[in-house]
Amino acid sequence: MNDKDVLKGIKLVIFDYDGVIYNMIEPLRQTVIEGTEKYALKSSGLQEDMREVFHLLEFALTRTVADQILDSKEMLDIQLLNGIPHLKRLRIATSFYGEFRDKTKEPILFDGVEELIKKLHKKGIKMAILSNSAKKYILSTLEQYKLKNYFSTILGAAEVKEVKPNPEGLLKIMEIEGVKPKEVIFIGDMISDTDAGKNANIKTIAIASGILPVEKLAAENPYALVHNIRELSQFFNL
Repeated sequence: MNDKDVLKGIKLVIFDYDGVIYNMIEPLRQTVIEGTEKYALKSSGLQEDMREVFHLLEFALTRTVADQILDSKEMLDIQLLNGIPHLKRLRIATSFYGEFRDKTKEPILFDGVEELIKKLHKKGIKMAILSNSAKKYILSTLEQYKLKNYFSTILGAAEVKEVKPNPEGLLKIMEIEGVKPKEVIFIGDMISDTDAGKNANIKTIAIASGILPVEKLAAENPYALVHNIRELSQFFNL
């Protein structure tokens, strides 16, 4: 249990979505295991493969089809697909995307998320979401769990010109909510999140959800590092 009131003076908590609220770890793991075996891909280890495929999926989920085609070289530039002709890479990427979407039709939240959101709300702290994912997917999940009304601002990839690690989204949310950097905490699970928080001059808590090793997140020197949502609740003394 934390011995200080971390939330003192905090008016707004901003959450990342994937890997913080939405638990895509198991669907991603299964997608990678099955796809690697199906296409006989050379693995760099499951954790590294998951990070690479997540990059591919995030790219696909946050861009139009036209942009995906134009930027396909960047999207497919992962170690897992090295040495494979471009058209076959596209087919494999499409397969990864389809399998992941099938496995996430019934979205699962991380254990303790609903309780944390409701406790922060009861404490009078406003909440927002900033994600590199599409807003429609975020809203669909929140509506399914009846959590949408707890968030006053939700920004996805289409609501900003520059996604994280650019601080634009965080700055935009602070402007909308009328708060100062010192009154905000941002919670994310990727280096792009900790970088965005630093660039916006706000306290960022890194949560080790499984995509990135704890040591990589720790090396970014976040304001705090927790292993899961339950530990985050304890850190907040909730």
